[in-house]
Amino acid sequence: MPLNIQDCFALTAASRLPDFIIIGAAKAGTTSLYAILDQHRDIFMPEVKEPEFFARDDRYAQGIAAYAAGFAAARPDQVVGEASTIYSLSPLFGQTPARIKAHIPQAKIIYMLREPVGRAYSFYTQLVKNYQNVTGDLAVHRSFEEMIDPALHAKAAPRDKILSRANAHMPDTPELCLAGSEYVQQIDSYLAHFAPEQCLFLKFEDFVRDRPATLRRITDFIGVAPLDASVFENEQSTQNVSAAHFEALSQQMGVAQARAKAGPLWGLRKLVPAGVRARLKAALRGQGAEAIRPAPMRPETRAMLAQRFGAQLPELEARTGLRFDDWDLPRPDASAASVSAMANGS
Repeated sequence: MPLNIQDCFALTAASRLPDFIIIGAAKAGTTSLYAILDQHRDIFMPEVKEPEFFARDDRYAQGIAAYAAGFAAARPDQVVGEASTIYSLSPLFGQTPARIKAHIPQAKIIYMLREPVGRAYSFYTQLVKNYQNVTGDLAVHRSFEEMIDPALHAKAAPRDKILSRANAHMPDTPELCLAGSEYVQQIDSYLAHFAPEQCLFLKFEDFVRDRPATLRRITDFIGVAPLDASVFENEQSTQNVSAAHFEALSQQMGVAQARAKAGPLWGLRKLVPAGVRARLKAALRGQGAEAIRPAPMRPETRAMLAQRFGAQLPELEARTGLRFDDWDLPRPDASAASVSAMANGS
């Protein structure tokens, strides 16, 4: 909705709203990107990385002034940004682009895309990680297939066994893990409200492979000086890596098992040579860890999703101006596409 009279009074001349918004994709390096841009002297990023204001009804109902308060500390000469990956989960949060347009029509939109099959599975593991961290329950109650297959989803463990209170705003639907990989749909939802020149499309793989070039595209796009290499040269390729979470749990489980088996002798463990201790720890690590790690995606699931998202590559390249040959997805058969075009009279 557009600004109402209360909003106009609440937003003073000194109030700031973002000049640019990183809309996603989730699990495509946005946490690393936020951390890097936050170090730029001419960029202000809010303390809360993902305000999620324009997507979530509960936060949007608080009013634009409450959102603007998160940027109050920005200097007048700084460019202001935010990064909320939930903004690229249309149609689950379908009003987001229109709300941004209503309040910040001049906003610049940054969208980083990652190979869609791996991104969807990574998002699933993030949900599991969040559930384990918040609840302390280390079991994995749903497989990836039970998350995305409607028939399996209907019979799967209940919502409160996969979505913690940290994800309480997320709908429990088979499209939860997949919608964020429907890049053409997400892009079209923004191009319906913003001019193409207001949107910058990037590849996560390029961000990992050539970080300076990707960051230069971003700083040029938002109109600030290039980042000094020292800001990002030591930055990890990704943050929020779920694999590290499950590895840490596996190690903790190994230590607990070793302590239980050693009993009173545990206190003498430091007398054992370091090399022997390391081998024992490695032998114990992961015993029973399959219960705390999400099962890998099934090969048939990967093949199905590869077909689904590969069919969209021509449209995605046309909208973004990018090439996705490194995504290893099957492209639509050229002869079939030609026949279809002839049948449609084009």
